[in-house]
Amino acid sequence: MLILPAEHPLDWKKPPVLTLLLILLNVLIYFAYQGGDRERQEQAVRVYLDGGLLNRERAMFLDDFSQRRELDAGEQRAVAGLPRQQLAGLALSDLNFEQRVHHDPAYQADPAWQQARQRAEAARDRISAYRFGFIPAKFSVQGLFGAMFLHGDFGHLAGNMLFLFLFGFALEIALGRWLYLGLYLASGVASHLLWWALDPVWVTGVGASGAIAGLMGMYLGLYGLRRINFFYWLGPLFGYFRAPALWILPVWMGKELYGLLLADDHVNYYAHLGGMGFGFLAVWLPRQFGRLRVDEDYLLKVDPDAGFKRELAGLDQLIGRFALDQAAPRGLELLQRYPGRLELLERVYPLAKNRQDKALLSALLKQLFGLPAATSQGLLQRLAADSADSPLLQHPAVQNHLLRSLLRVGQPQAALPSWRRLSGGATRREDFPALTLQLAKQLGQRDLAAVSELQRFLARHYPASQQAEHLALYRQHLSS
Repeated sequence: MLILPAEHPLDWKKPPVLTLLLILLNVLIYFAYQGGDRERQEQAVRVYLDGGLLNRERAMFLDDFSQRRELDAGEQRAVAGLPRQQLAGLALSDLNFEQRVHHDPAYQADPAWQQARQRAEAARDRISAYRFGFIPAKFSVQGLFGAMFLHGDFGHLAGNMLFLFLFGFALEIALGRWLYLGLYLASGVASHLLWWALDPVWVTGVGASGAIAGLMGMYLGLYGLRRINFFYWLGPLFGYFRAPALWILPVWMGKELYGLLLADDHVNYYAHLGGMGFGFLAVWLPRQFGRLRVDEDYLLKVDPDAGFKRELAGLDQLIGRFALDQAAPRGLELLQRYPGRLELLERVYPLAKNRQDKALLSALLKQLFGLPAATSQGLLQRLAADSADSPLLQHPAVQNHLLRSLLRVGQPQAALPSWRRLSGGATRREDFPALTLQLAKQLGQRDLAAVSELQRFLARHYPASQQAEHLALYRQHLSS
């Protein structure tokens, strides 16, 4: 059974930076650090065998292991018949057996045995799960925090990172990055503390699932009784349903309790319950008393551009009714309130051009030339085409900006008329030869006549410039 919230699509305008960094950190730790665990394991087993510990502890281990696992005779023979390396690894990794050895009178009376085992345990404790994993019966702060960044295998990592992304991207926006990060880490700690309090066993625990269960609880606490969309997958059945978020909490908690009481697997249900319960209460309780500030517009799916879109529609209505005397000042006002919005520039441009409104056109052009040329390429091309019939657009400052912008997006044919207007002017900018060379290179084989025109211009007006020399060589290269 799988039930997941499906309330918010991913919005890359607000990228989940911390969520992605957490995923990257977990992945790097798994491959860069935990990738060395096999070598550490092999080294620890060698130390165990070289110290003669398997010969000394073999009978004790088989007896202890068989009793705890309630093995029948056949299973006992199978364990006893394991290869020495494998049996040594099993004995060395068994922390319950380690405690029995430490409390054995014979061990306590034998310094050589103690020294050999201390060396083997020290080698084993360099393995990530023993060094930074959480062991409830051996409480440590480094395990409390470190375990949530370790994973047992790639499947464990992949599953946890998928759920971290699914819940994290929405929570990071709704809660704010730093509160989200703090609650994520606190949920991981809480998940380990519940396990430590209720089941202090000699077992290493690793994985981000406790912290991620905290995110699941936070999600439900954030929405409370508000109805949201959920995706479900139950065997061959799957689909979507809508329900109050809080109704799903008993379902998720019940699933974990069922696993805790009846499942026979290696899933840490205590950690899931602790993380989920903490995450829910950490968000839901402050929400009830108005002590938690969240992005309500995001939760309610309020369009942040709703006001702009309404005003743009109002401008369209004025233009559609030919109320141009009202539309022009409204357009200028909107340009001041919503600078750099391409949709607005595209609406205002025909109005400013047809009316030859100098103030409106000036404000529009300043914003247009401040945008990335690739974003505004279509409007730039319209500007280039309209320059022939508009005295305002033919101003040298406008044509200079237009030439530069068109060259940035690789539109030499559209840029050529602007270059011709500037080349015939009384004054030209210092970088005009460089722009001329750039234009010629972009024209290349497509317009040899224009390249020749540009080369002749530089030879006549800037004969001593490097650009004139380079363009002459380039023209010869094209002709050869």
